[in-house]
Amino acid sequence: MVPSIEDIISRYRGYGPVFKPGDKAPISGSYNCHRGTMLPPVRVQLTKGEEFPEAEGLGVHTRWRETNIQA
Repeated sequence: MVPSIEDIISRYRGYGPVFKPGDKAPISGSYNCHRGTMLPPVRVQLTKGEEFPEAEGLGVHTRWRETNIQA
């Protein structure tokens, strides 16, 4: 059986919570923001309760994801 397009796309969707600028960090740790294919990702380390910043060039469209990278 051939998988549908939705099945294939769902494999590559991100998972886990996504945070916007102004949201509070739920736990202390590293967070990544992917700015597209031509720019490197931005990484920040926040402590619990700190607000997420805006990534340069994205403004209010910034979206942060938690990562397990120890910087």
